[in-house]
Amino acid sequence: MSEPFFRTSCPSCGAPVQVHSPTAITVVCSYCNSMLVLQDNSLRDTGRDSALLQDFSPIQIATTGTHQGQGFTVVGRLQAKYDVGAWNEWYIQFDNGENGWLAEAGDIHVITRQIATPPNAPPFEDIRAGISELDYGKTFVASDVREITLSNAAAQGELPFRLPAQYHNRVADWRCENAFLTLDYSETPPQAFLGSTAQLNQLFLQNTRSEEQIRQSAGSIKGTRQSENCPHCGSSVHWLRGITTTVICPSCGSDLDTSEEKAKLIAANEMRQAQQDALPLPIGTTGKIHGAAYTVIGAVRYEELNPDDAHTALYGSPLSLTPVDWWREYLLYSPSQGFLWLVETSQNKWTLSETLTQFPTLTDNRIPKNAYKLYDYGGRVSYAAGAFYWHIRAGDITYYQDYQQGEAKLSAQRTLQELAWSKNTPVSRKQFATWFQFDGSNAPRYTAQMQPDPVSRQMVWLMVGIFILLNIPAWLKMNDDDFGFSLVLSGVIVYILIHAGRDRSEDDDDD
Repeated sequence: MSEPFFRTSCPSCGAPVQVHSPTAITVVCSYCNSMLVLQDNSLRDTGRDSALLQDFSPIQIATTGTHQGQGFTVVGRLQAKYDVGAWNEWYIQFDNGENGWLAEAGDIHVITRQIATPPNAPPFEDIRAGISELDYGKTFVASDVREITLSNAAAQGELPFRLPAQYHNRVADWRCENAFLTLDYSETPPQAFLGSTAQLNQLFLQNTRSEEQIRQSAGSIKGTRQSENCPHCGSSVHWLRGITTTVICPSCGSDLDTSEEKAKLIAANEMRQAQQDALPLPIGTTGKIHGAAYTVIGAVRYEELNPDDAHTALYGSPLSLTPVDWWREYLLYSPSQGFLWLVETSQNKWTLSETLTQFPTLTDNRIPKNAYKLYDYGGRVSYAAGAFYWHIRAGDITYYQDYQQGEAKLSAQRTLQELAWSKNTPVSRKQFATWFQFDGSNAPRYTAQMQPDPVSRQMVWLMVGIFILLNIPAWLKMNDDDFGFSLVLSGVIVYILIHAGRDRSEDDDDD
């Protein structure tokens, strides 16, 4: 870490305080969490304490890394909260003395630096997530448009501005492949920050918290198992502290807020009593995926909607929506790897879903390159169980656009505030059983009809041979016209038999 720019003692507790960034204005004492303001080369205690909302981030103050060949050090943290969640903004100092931000939202990480405001920056009110575009050397699309809250209760280390007790702001993020542009509308014209997305292993981070430190740090505040009785029905509710802020009671479906480490009833939703028992992949199940241990911490059931109805419900008037199908999504968490999703369809098909750090390259028709369009559809949350890193509500609607790219499926998910892309890879039942150690006695209980047993290739050709042998005597007795018609019809039947057998055999190979 670089040499301190400024040293002094905390006016609240007397502990030593070191300031590493010459642009820092707000400093949080690492000993007593007092919120301090750097003014005239001295620190003034504002009289407010900083109680940082804990999470499972491996990053901490003094973490170092490298981005695009240049080293940096984390010197401060600010947590931005919005109506359904929060994300971390780490203030970093580069080795050349410049400063920037490392944003951390779930499994997305972005490094940006401040730039001059684009002259064509639109008014905040005109920006629509997934629709609005901005030309800044390349075409950016609005990916996140939100009103946020910043507070000194969610600050740590050094920050380049004075942070009031409560501050409301408006922010719009824009994406183009791995390029990332943020417009901060706290001023007019808005402040602009440009950078790129990155995966954690691309930042070569050092001095991070280990998995054990993540679990054990701050005593019972982070990572320990918490249990309380649901304030609505009295049933036991379990969750891991620090990971999520919302828990769904598995018995009555009540929506509980755990951000203050105590289950607080928000709303009691009418859900089926046996919801948790009906899940083929119960919450708490642990599996090993790609060499890492993941635990199922949440499950959501979506109702599939007609795309026109979903679009109208999002951007127009509320409708009486009629579901046409359903699917479930399971949220998996690994302390070392972050989050994954497993998706279960009503046809008993499973896919592994990963949020794309880099948006796909689009053609002029806004279709991912080397892909073709599959379909549009809507999704509405019907019920949920377990814990999530954002506040999920029954009735939430998302608009989906799916594209086939090789063996995988790319999916664009759009809400009023956000556009995200995910990559979905098919998972065979054999692979699924291997991940979660399922055998005949503990295999998932599928709620939809199981598919018929596949037909072997040998059986298909045997059936074709028998069909031909049985029809030879009839063909020999036909005139030319009847024979020609019968031959065409028989060819169609043989094609159907071979095609059906091939499809089922391929499904068998996948399983």
